[in-house]
Amino acid sequence: MSENVVVPTLPAENGIHVWRTAIVMPFITFIFVLIRFYCRSYVVRRPWGIDDYVVAATMVSIIVHAILMGIATYHGMGLHIWQFTPELNSEYYLWIGISSEFYVTSLAGFKCALLLLYLQLFGVNQKFRIACYLTMFYTLGYLTCNALTEFFGCHPIAKKWDMDLPGWCINRVVANIIYGAGHMTSDLIIGILPLVMVWRLQFRTTRQKIGLSLVLGCGLVAWAVACVRWAISTYDSLSYDRPWWSGISFTFSILEVNTGLICACAATFGPLFNNFSTQLRSWSDRATASLHNNSRKTTASWRSSQHDRDQPTYRHNSLSGDLPLMPPAAHIKGNINNSSEDGSYRMEPIVTSNAIPSPPSAKSDDEFSRFDLQGLQALHLEDGRIV
Repeated sequence: MSENVVVPTLPAENGIHVWRTAIVMPFITFIFVLIRFYCRSYVVRRPWGIDDYVVAATMVSIIVHAILMGIATYHGMGLHIWQFTPELNSEYYLWIGISSEFYVTSLAGFKCALLLLYLQLFGVNQKFRIACYLTMFYTLGYLTCNALTEFFGCHPIAKKWDMDLPGWCINRVVANIIYGAGHMTSDLIIGILPLVMVWRLQFRTTRQKIGLSLVLGCGLVAWAVACVRWAISTYDSLSYDRPWWSGISFTFSILEVNTGLICACAATFGPLFNNFSTQLRSWSDRATASLHNNSRKTTASWRSSQHDRDQPTYRHNSLSGDLPLMPPAAHIKGNINNSSEDGSYRMEPIVTSNAIPSPPSAKSDDEFSRFDLQGLQALHLEDGRIV
């Protein structure tokens, strides 16, 4: 690194992509979080559970992580190694160390939120419950080690961003590879766990089973992003031009935590979609019934007018005191109305309404109703086990 190198206006190079991603992705994730809490509070109408509080805390952690990543782009992240100065080098590793703590916290948040959701849905199965707790223990275990090594990985701690200080540091390349593998394996397990239970349930149609698998298996999207990030991060650790490749690696870090929380929120949108589809069907049925009734009324009115023109009008003379003459019974095809001013009898056709009753509104009386899964009503339990 040369001290005479002119540093471009920051953020530059790959740093601009990190900065843009740090602004856009938390905004999108925040919208999903708001929809989740709207669904919980106004559609399902239930108090918050522990998974909801975990999601809220994770959203805060993601926002802080994005802010720190954005600040890091003004301290050399994304530049080529030959564009660095000694000052930028120290600032770069300092901000990377701080932001990494919130990255680990965000990972732990969305992974635990998904596992807690699975426990609410399929916790009746003892083996599945044990598998979820073991996965949570494994996830929180290696993430805690990751956070500790990020903070205490060098002695003294300041040597992490000031390599000229005497002391020692752990092998960062090996640590990043190990922890990256932990991210991928935990995401893969979390993505597969609910699918094992879904395919053991009985549904009315295979389409319902596939739909639920797609909803609960959305955690595999976070796993795919984690795989890409781990591959780029590993190459970055072995590359000479580390700051430039870090710009790409940390872009995927932001995508990873935000995608994971989006998946944790999207898995709870079932009641909202159910409510919307119910309202849509209700509006459609009402419109169809209204058009059907209007058509029947128009047809009956036309037939009545034709009948009145073809048949004589029966009147009575109020001055002579004659009793009113009733039309023959053979001509009666409706209700008799003698409310006209001239005393004539008029026929009012009887119209029977065939309106289609509106379907009942969506209800959420059990834990499975958040996905509107009618197939779960066929769930068989024996001694607390799903069979």
